[in-house]
Amino acid sequence: MNKVIITGFLFFICSALRSQDTKNDDIVPLSSSGTLAINDIRVNSGNVGRFEKFEITFHMTGEWENPFDHDQVKVDGHFRSPDGKEIVVPGFFYQEYYQKSNGELAPVAGPVWKVRFSPLLSGEYKFELVAKNNGREIKSPSRAFKSIDYNVHHGFVNISNVNPLYFEHSDGTPFFGVAMGKAGASPSHYESLYKKFAKSGGNFNRLFLTGGSINIEELNTTPERPDRGLGKMNLESSWNLDRIMELGEQLGIYHILTLTNQWTFHNRWDVHVFNKANGGILETKADYWTNEEAMKYFQRRLRYHVARWGYSTSLFSWDLWNEYSAAPGAEIDVAVQWHQRMARYLSSVDPFEHIIHTNDGSLNGRDAMHALPEMDIVSTNSYAVKNIANVAEVWTKKMTEKFKKPYLLTEFGPGHSTAGVGGYGGMDPERRMVHNGLWSPLMSGSAGTGVAWEGSWLDHPTFYTYIQGVSKFVEGIPFSKRQWKPVNVSSFNYVKPTSGSNYADVIIEGWPGNFRRSGNHDVFNIDKNGKVDHQESLNAILSGTPGRNGTSSITFKANYPADGEFVVYVSELRGTEPTPQLTVALDGKQKIQKDLLPLKTKNYHPTGYNQYYTLKVPAGSHTIQISNTGGGSFVTAFELKNYILHNGPELEVRGLQSDDYILLWLKSQKFTILHELMNISLQGQPEGQLGLQNVPDGTWIVEWLNTVDATFVKTEVVESRNRTLVLKTPAIDKSIAIRLRKL
Repeated sequence: MNKVIITGFLFFICSALRSQDTKNDDIVPLSSSGTLAINDIRVNSGNVGRFEKFEITFHMTGEWENPFDHDQVKVDGHFRSPDGKEIVVPGFFYQEYYQKSNGELAPVAGPVWKVRFSPLLSGEYKFELVAKNNGREIKSPSRAFKSIDYNVHHGFVNISNVNPLYFEHSDGTPFFGVAMGKAGASPSHYESLYKKFAKSGGNFNRLFLTGGSINIEELNTTPERPDRGLGKMNLESSWNLDRIMELGEQLGIYHILTLTNQWTFHNRWDVHVFNKANGGILETKADYWTNEEAMKYFQRRLRYHVARWGYSTSLFSWDLWNEYSAAPGAEIDVAVQWHQRMARYLSSVDPFEHIIHTNDGSLNGRDAMHALPEMDIVSTNSYAVKNIANVAEVWTKKMTEKFKKPYLLTEFGPGHSTAGVGGYGGMDPERRMVHNGLWSPLMSGSAGTGVAWEGSWLDHPTFYTYIQGVSKFVEGIPFSKRQWKPVNVSSFNYVKPTSGSNYADVIIEGWPGNFRRSGNHDVFNIDKNGKVDHQESLNAILSGTPGRNGTSSITFKANYPADGEFVVYVSELRGTEPTPQLTVALDGKQKIQKDLLPLKTKNYHPTGYNQYYTLKVPAGSHTIQISNTGGGSFVTAFELKNYILHNGPELEVRGLQSDDYILLWLKSQKFTILHELMNISLQGQPEGQLGLQNVPDGTWIVEWLNTVDATFVKTEVVESRNRTLVLKTPAIDKSIAIRLRKL
């Protein structure tokens, strides 16, 4: 370390002595006032595996205050690949740490500079370092290393050129995301979590770089530290993220890196780096989208991210926002312009061409953003709906058909206000929502499973079993190499016919949140197949004071083919003063009126109300009105019993097919978190005969997987003739998946 840097280091120590929260040896010296020079160049190896990390470490001096500001100092690695192409990779300022026995990090020696690179080809690479500072430019002598193809790694993940709705690796190997949603934790926690996750076949997770141990810049809880704040990357958090990404490389887990979060603007503005009152530059939160200086700061951060983690095959994508649509000032026009600018800049500095996208907090999101060419995939979230299998199917199909891009349901869960009922695990001990959120996107054309949220819900043997089942099922299926379409079910009958006609039930659910409702309908027609018109405007919340958070009344018009029932499910009370009152009228006559009072049960909480009310309905056309004639508000769902003529097992059938693969998922209609919450027992469905149309003639190998315990039930060979295939389905209690491959 030269004399100038030592002087700067002493200055920062003196500054640190004024802070009671900061230890002297935690401060990393940032500034330099020497002559521009590159010294002591070292590499991690002269022979590096293809797609593995080649790392250059060196010391650099010059004149700068902030090494993260590339207008002050900039260093790039220039690589010449075996095919003659030049690749430019940004360099970055780095500090090594070690973890003390109490879990805290402490610096090891002084800071250095690094360039990280991943070779895409085997053969000899040449490289040199180019540094710019204070109007000067210098280059290091050219050196070389070899890239060796050990046939271990498949490379980066990107969108397939064959089927743009799916992903594949650099070497063309298909990639399907088997996911979990653990957005932030310590490296040691991820080490424990990921080992179990990867052992079960999981390969996909989403990280938020905006808080906790991997808060790279956004929050500054120690503003007195000279190495923290706006425009300065948190080196301790960055070191933590290094560990997590390296763990992902070892275990085959790929990461969405989410860079910005609406939550930090709403809930942590007091310590947000952009807040002027906290040493930032913005008077208001909404200025973030249009302030030129703020945008330049974010671009600086993007360059740092590319420099430090762009090399990693464990990096799946750059996710510019978590729920940008919920951020202050996120009007669609300014949000689109901001995303265009950042995505274009990111593309210009990322030589590895990672996927770039953003995330919408509403399930349906905003078309202008989804359609943006700079957004490579569509990513949205869904919370509080109870029949996630139906929701995921409908919106996966809508998104992929409309935007011709891969779609990911990047968050789903029962809802955030669940502490009073033991969190998600307390609400859903069977993890039914997790199960259905994994399988439904898969069977509807998504490029990955849904991403279930909350670690305590997920780090559980049941979750790992579900992950194992999905990973077994998708192994070897060439998603990105085929053109897929929904299966065409021609019939589904009982093996042993029953006397008379049989009728199936219909589950109807509105939107309790995370959905941008359209239209202003309060009357909904239900057709003979159970489809609801204007479903996108159906509000699940009935409020005594209707407005933004609910409606006072919903009316259904339905034609029952036989005597049946209408069930109102009330899963939670969202407001209890004045007392909510459920009123149900059939054809204008009041049939149910019930004050929704707190239950006299142990550990009762309004989010766990979970009661249902049943009304008998005779055959014929009827009008059913459901209202909150009291105060407060409550969340509803509905079921019409004996509504659809159905002469077979009451199982939902979803699936995809290509010319030589058929994927099927058969699920009990009542295997939902809704029925779990209501303590409604499942009824096993007897054997059936499932007929499929438009199936190429030939011989098919059929594998049957119990998705609940992750075991293959049986393997058989069947023939398809006259473009028709018939499968004999076993008795099913909950769920089974079927994988067919044509010989």
